[in-house]
Amino acid sequence: MMTYVWIFLLMVLSYFLGSIPSGLIIGKVFKGIDIRQFGSKNTGATNAVRVLGFRYGVFAFIFDSFKGAAVILLVFIIGNPDLYLISDYQINIASIYGAAGVLGHVFPIYINFKGGKAVATSAGMIFAIEPWVAVGVIVLFFIIFAITRYVSLSSTTAASAALLYFVVRVFFEHPLFNLATRIMDLVIVTLLAILIFVRHKANYRRLREGTEYRFDPKPKPRKNKVWQVSNFFLLCIFFYHAKLNHPG
Repeated sequence: MMTYVWIFLLMVLSYFLGSIPSGLIIGKVFKGIDIRQFGSKNTGATNAVRVLGFRYGVFAFIFDSFKGAAVILLVFIIGNPDLYLISDYQINIASIYGAAGVLGHVFPIYINFKGGKAVATSAGMIFAIEPWVAVGVIVLFFIIFAITRYVSLSSTTAASAALLYFVVRVFFEHPLFNLATRIMDLVIVTLLAILIFVRHKANYRRLREGTEYRFDPKPKPRKNKVWQVSNFFLLCIFFYHAKLNHPG
């Protein structure tokens, strides 16, 4: 019985860690702004990139990802199988801790349950249980992003790819996870994928309307430089003519 109490407490811990609004904190500390007042008004990493810039957005993504992996890694480090294996069936329940972190990220208790869109934290959860799958999904995200420049489309495509992997995984032997664990992981990943799609519903509406935000590379300020150089030469010509007209 005590083991199940510890499992519950670890799930609560994961939820509270997931509730930490990293994008909001980074914006307040380093820029003195509330990112909920700008862009998509979201506390997730995407809006952090949009509002705070790439460097701070990456920090937010890393922290958000860590929230989905933290308690999973903790129980693995502790090394007590009772904390992540239901001994009667040998079901590995590590992904449940990650799911609790995702719920905290999406519905954070600290800021009125209005959080991110579950993408980075879900990626962190997958990284903790299937690292190479997470790497592959992240690579796919950047490929789609490089082609489309839409984060929403890239995120939901990556979520779909992760879900497809966990569907296929059910039908094949796995060196670490038995069938019961693979089925449980599939259920959790399916629910998280649905959550990701629901959180991106407004984005898809804007995609259909052609109003979705697109991360286009910032154009190089060539015109400004040309304008400055032109002004410099015009000033040189002006002073040259002034010197000719007034040689003394």
